[in-house]
Amino acid sequence: MNIEDNLVSTAFDLFLKYGIKSVSMDDISRKLGISKKTIYSVINTKDELIDDVLSTHLRKDECDIKSILDESHDAIDEMVNVTKHVAIFLKQMTPSLIYDLKKYYPVFWSKIESKHFTFIESTIYANLVRGQKEGLYRQDFDPLIISKLYVLKSTSIADQDKFPSEDFDRVSLFKEMVRYHLHGIVSEKGAKLFDQQHKNILYL
Repeated sequence: MNIEDNLVSTAFDLFLKYGIKSVSMDDISRKLGISKKTIYSVINTKDELIDDVLSTHLRKDECDIKSILDESHDAIDEMVNVTKHVAIFLKQMTPSLIYDLKKYYPVFWSKIESKHFTFIESTIYANLVRGQKEGLYRQDFDPLIISKLYVLKSTSIADQDKFPSEDFDRVSLFKEMVRYHLHGIVSEKGAKLFDQQHKNILYL
């Protein structure tokens, strides 16, 4: 791994654990065991590093999700596997990461909203269409509307005012949201499949 890749990987791990605002370039250089001068030979500013970290993570996350979609057996299996993937990430992430992005780095948060949330919306839309074709989801809803509502619900669970981290666990919130989502759209056939194969997974 070259210096730039190692820098991005290490910074991501620190941001994930401590948030962005509280992690300094000194912290990153100490963790890497290299001087700040060496760091600044490959990156100009902390903002540039944050941008690289976020871009790298989002690319990887989208690739991982696409792999999950390719390997899932049906629409419900797909939703459950994506939920497990997101839950693993949320367990590693301090709630202050999103708070820092929204308060101190709004430009980067806007990029996430415009790009990554669009990817999530299109992924959920495709899942809804797939589930309707498979007969696992009801036919009497509009996939476009529900996919947009899903994204709105997803962003709301990161809201510290509505769900302060000292009172609400992010993983539990997300799983509760997915259960709510699935129970609202599954057909009778889908409900039976969910109960037989997947129900317990979302309660872990």
